[in-house]
Amino acid sequence: MKHRRLVFLLATISFPIVARGQDQSDRIAGLERKLAEAKNSVATLQQTIEVLSNEVQALRKPILASPVAVAELPSVPSKAPEDPVDSLRKRTLRPDLGQDERGAEISARPELFIQSRFQALPIAAGNQQNAPSNFSITRMETRWSGRISDEIGMGFEIQYHPAPAGAAVELVNDAFVEYYANRAITVRAGQFVKPFGFDIQQSSGVRESPERGMFAGYFFPGQRDRGVMVTAKLDSLGDLWHGTQLFAGAFNGNRFFVDNNRQLNYNVRLRKVFDAVPLAVGVSVQLGRQLLPEGVHGNSRENLFGADVQWAWKRLGVRAEFVGGNMPSTLLSLQPEFAPAFRPGVHSSGGSVFSSFRVTRQSEAYARYDRFNRDPVSGKNVRSFNVGYFRYLGDNSRIGVDYQFKNRVSFNDDLLNTRLQIVWNVMY
Repeated sequence: MKHRRLVFLLATISFPIVARGQDQSDRIAGLERKLAEAKNSVATLQQTIEVLSNEVQALRKPILASPVAVAELPSVPSKAPEDPVDSLRKRTLRPDLGQDERGAEISARPELFIQSRFQALPIAAGNQQNAPSNFSITRMETRWSGRISDEIGMGFEIQYHPAPAGAAVELVNDAFVEYYANRAITVRAGQFVKPFGFDIQQSSGVRESPERGMFAGYFFPGQRDRGVMVTAKLDSLGDLWHGTQLFAGAFNGNRFFVDNNRQLNYNVRLRKVFDAVPLAVGVSVQLGRQLLPEGVHGNSRENLFGADVQWAWKRLGVRAEFVGGNMPSTLLSLQPEFAPAFRPGVHSSGGSVFSSFRVTRQSEAYARYDRFNRDPVSGKNVRSFNVGYFRYLGDNSRIGVDYQFKNRVSFNDDLLNTRLQIVWNVMY
């Protein structure tokens, strides 16, 4: 009996201890389980934080730095290198010579053209008046031109360099409006370049030599006149007329600034481009009257006839032009300034042969023979020979060096009577 009581007493005492030990073990196991779950949660949270951080950093970087963005962006084709042969052919023939403004929509930003020059080594009989030397700005021009609507276009060009000389009327180069009757016919009215020959119409921004041929300065000083002109592309007449343009206009005449003989001059030009050769030929005619000095009577005609040709082969380009007709009675001036050697009925003529060779993609060498017979100032013949080299500096700039051999002074509107010219053009 005593043994049973002892066992019962021991069991009673040990049970709470065992129960307490079992409960502690279960609690430890539970805590360990919760700790493991917490650690897993922390690991998951850390992974989530890293993913979100990477995404934020990727979004903060430039779009082009993202491989995915680069893959989604459309590729921009790089500009193909200019073919020297093709470039020379286009510039020699100038298939857009005398074109209208329908090909470009007018914009707020004007076209800017600056031509700076250094001139030295005057030829014999050259002085500061007819052979200006040292540094000069020969052209400073601003131009707006283009299509306003499907039927109307315009052109407006002003130049600064006449302003210091007090020649305000010369500030406006171009001021014209155009009407596009259809795809082939354009009507232009206002003040603009006359449709005669190649050298007269070629822009100073693309011309290789420092100035035009001497005949241009004598027969067409300023190159411009006021009037109306119709341009027609004759491609629709058949294969024979493909690449042919006809220009016909009526103008004031009398050297652009004044028209006090109450008569008009009439100009007609026909030009055809043979793309397959490549070759271009043109013929030009002007019929009109000019002023005679006071007290002088006789032939007052101002009739001129011209022919021009342009040809290109590989890296070689050649141009030739001839103009002849009645000797001009006046020179370029605000008021009529009559030429000393002018005689009614006397004829003058001039022409040039120009050859260029494309040396590299950026550089070109050229030579030109230029002649004018019966200069209306001296009555003599003037001959010159030019050699030159120029190099493109990017797409908008060009610098060139020209050396000239000339037998006597000429008196056209460009006054190029020095032997050395260094010219830097910028057009933007």
